[in-house]
Amino acid sequence: MPHISEEGDASEGNVREDQLGFDEPFDPGAGDRAGRARPGRISVCDLQPGTLVEGVYLLSGKETRLTKAGKPFLKLKLSDRSGVVDCTVWEDAEAVGAGIKTGDLVLVQARVSEYQGKAQMEASSVAPAPPGQAEPRDFLPSTYRDIEELKGFLQFHIGSVYDRDYSALLQSIFGDAAFFETFATAPAAKVYHHAYLGGLIEHTVAVAEMSDFVAQQYARVDRDLLLTASLLHDVGKTLELSFDCSIDFTDAGRFLGHVIQGVTFVSDKAKALPSFPEEKLQQLLHCIVSHHGELEWGSPKRPKTLEALILHHVDNLDAKVKGFLEIVEGSRDAEWTDLRNLFRRPLHVPRAAHQEDDFLPAQEDDVSRPGF
Repeated sequence: MPHISEEGDASEGNVREDQLGFDEPFDPGAGDRAGRARPGRISVCDLQPGTLVEGVYLLSGKETRLTKAGKPFLKLKLSDRSGVVDCTVWEDAEAVGAGIKTGDLVLVQARVSEYQGKAQMEASSVAPAPPGQAEPRDFLPSTYRDIEELKGFLQFHIGSVYDRDYSALLQSIFGDAAFFETFATAPAAKVYHHAYLGGLIEHTVAVAEMSDFVAQQYARVDRDLLLTASLLHDVGKTLELSFDCSIDFTDAGRFLGHVIQGVTFVSDKAKALPSFPEEKLQQLLHCIVSHHGELEWGSPKRPKTLEALILHHVDNLDAKVKGFLEIVEGSRDAEWTDLRNLFRRPLHVPRAAHQEDDFLPAQEDDVSRPGF
């Protein structure tokens, strides 16, 4: 995605560095006596201040900090498919930190508190989860879309390319069952947009559908070239990102990036085909290498063909709209976000007419409204 480089970006949560610990010892039985929920596996999105939790989470970030008094504490990021939460370990920070690493599944006992309007955990115990208790990938965020449906849409667009050479190239790439599964599972980014399992195929299908529409609006667009480039523009993401335990960059991804990796991958596949025309290959590779649009946005080349220009703007549109929606997600009761986001400005939270409570039709079993 253009504008902002993902590599090296680290989101910072807010913690009270002068806090020394809990007001009272953690007591797993206190939930009943205090009228709070019993400890148990609670999804990140369902965490409520004042409750106790005990369950397995993915350790997606770890940092040692110092209180104002110079005492070390741990600031962790714990995650599951529903989100990420800050977790602080005040006691025995060095010993706890030595026993866990980013990407581990950890068994956590903690009290949920609130800071600046957001839930956070204050843990009394964080340790590696027992082997076999859970799979790390099960804790990674995943697309809400049906993967099999997205596969069907992708295959439809592949089948709609009539040019013999481009069709043969697409079939050689996506006809590899193992690669197709990797492509359908991969995220499209580490952060910012489609940064979840299935994000790559979701983004690719959206770009292909919009490109197909744009190609119908303007004369002289090579529709098959544009569709092929749309389907392959982010294929390097399968090499740039790892996503077994956490979503992160591979070493090759850090050294080269998905644009260069994608160009190399597609070039190798095309040259393995008999008599793939060199001119067509150069046109296709130019679309891939320039799809970020501007040099300062990580694009080795700027678009010089009509198809490359369309691909850049369609790719940017889907990434920006999805990024916007992910920022405002969960802000139903607010009209504006703060300015600490991808766009670096407050964003108005959209609220469609069908989201208005008074607009929603009554349910069949709703007897509380007049006339029912």
